[in-house]
Amino acid sequence: MNLIIRVTLLFVLVSFVVFLIGGVISFGVMMRQVNSEQRHFLNERLDRVTRMIDRRKPEDTLRMNKLIIVPLDENLEESKSFRDTLVVHTQLERLEPHLKLDAIKNVGGRSYQVVMYDVIIEPDDIKEGLQESLIKIYLILLGAIFVLSFLVSMYTLRPFNQTLEAIKKFSIKDQDSKITFPKTGIAEFKRLNLFLTEMTEKVKSDYQSLKEFSENASHELQTPIAIIQGKLEVLMDSNKLEEDQINQISSAQHTLNRLKNLSTSLSILTRIENKEFDKVSGLNFSGEVERMLGEFKELIELKSITLTSEIEPDVSVEMDEVLCELLLTNLINNAIKHNWEDGSIHVSLTSEALEVTNSGPDLEIDPNELFQRFKKSNQSSGSLGLGLAIVKKICDLYSCRLEYSQANKQHTIKVALNH
Repeated sequence: MNLIIRVTLLFVLVSFVVFLIGGVISFGVMMRQVNSEQRHFLNERLDRVTRMIDRRKPEDTLRMNKLIIVPLDENLEESKSFRDTLVVHTQLERLEPHLKLDAIKNVGGRSYQVVMYDVIIEPDDIKEGLQESLIKIYLILLGAIFVLSFLVSMYTLRPFNQTLEAIKKFSIKDQDSKITFPKTGIAEFKRLNLFLTEMTEKVKSDYQSLKEFSENASHELQTPIAIIQGKLEVLMDSNKLEEDQINQISSAQHTLNRLKNLSTSLSILTRIENKEFDKVSGLNFSGEVERMLGEFKELIELKSITLTSEIEPDVSVEMDEVLCELLLTNLINNAIKHNWEDGSIHVSLTSEALEVTNSGPDLEIDPNELFQRFKKSNQSSGSLGLGLAIVKKICDLYSCRLEYSQANKQHTIKVALNH
């Protein structure tokens, strides 16, 4: 739901509540005014009737339209009271509520009882008229609000929508392109566009600096590592080394290999996060899985692991070829590395998901932490803890759901394929 619709609905709701409360207040005010005017009318009519009695001095009961005058035999104190009653309406021929004035008036030394009526405007009639008028006004207001909202959305918010489109097309990798925002006379949109222009330029500059640093660091590390490895290999070929020295050199070579793999893995993670792998194509995923299992066949046999697979033919995915290979390499390598001697690996591929199941010891950490950088089940193992982090980044990039489960010393990583 966009902003203008949300604001419009909120305004409509507030207007409805205000109209509802206003209707109740208006009804009460109108009823009070009607009652007051009716009492004034009857009081004025009583004054006229009094003057008429003074002129005519009636001796018998006098009945006129909504008026009864009764001469009394005794003198009483003057009084006046109002009350509601029901009287037959002469035209409608049915009982209708009336306001009744019952008064005792002393005229010319004699007391008279004066009874007069006035039809009461019923609350239902007032309510119906008020409802009709409020509904019509509300419908007019409602139409005006939606027309105004449409005009605001079309014209006032057009620069904002154009700004959103410009941001969508912005690419951090394209250093030559310059993002341009539409001209607008609205001060807030001007400030927003100015801020976005400065921010995108800063982001591109920082991205370029980070990219150059990562590439340079990765490249510069390779040279000293290669030199050190070469010298260690020369030392290993020497016949003058003792066993303890050979072990130390072997340990140094192992550490150098870890450093080399670490540099490569971090560089890959950075490139994935920066979305540098954008050569998406339709790949035969079934063929890729079978090929990678073939490449790991010797390593699997070396550890005496039993490999079984169920691969549905012609399963395809939209993915960068390099990232596809990285995904499969890290999944299979993880299943081998964290397996037992004489263990098992089962690979299942359908059009819905890829599942890699391997035997192995129970985890020592929360399974949700496995996909974080440098997190491993056994912290003393030789693993870098980056393989599954790379898998997670690739799955996130292609909106594939990644799940981990374990039961009965069997560990399963499931990649739900996004078609």
